Amino acid sequence: MIRDEARFRRHKGACPYYRENWVQGDEKTPQGEILLYEVYCLKGWPPTSTGEQDACMCATRRCWRNNEDHRITPEESAALSASRSA
Repeated sequence: MIRDEARFRRHKGACPYYRENWVQGDEKTPQGEILLYEVYCLKGWPPTSTGEQDACMCATRRCWRNNEDHRITPEESAALSASRSA
């Protein structure tokens, strides 16, 4: 899990674990495009495509990747993940 930071921006209609860090300056992606923001998932599953990012932006009640209810605490989430991998 990723630690939440004050500089991360949240979206009211998106997954509660979805965060964006807006980049200042002229940082570029490896493909040479200007980087506007970095995407983070507090669960450690950041979207890797536009489709996945759209799914995160629409997942207001459950995580679209694991169908986990957003109302559980991070500690409960870690315990669930540990029990699934055991």
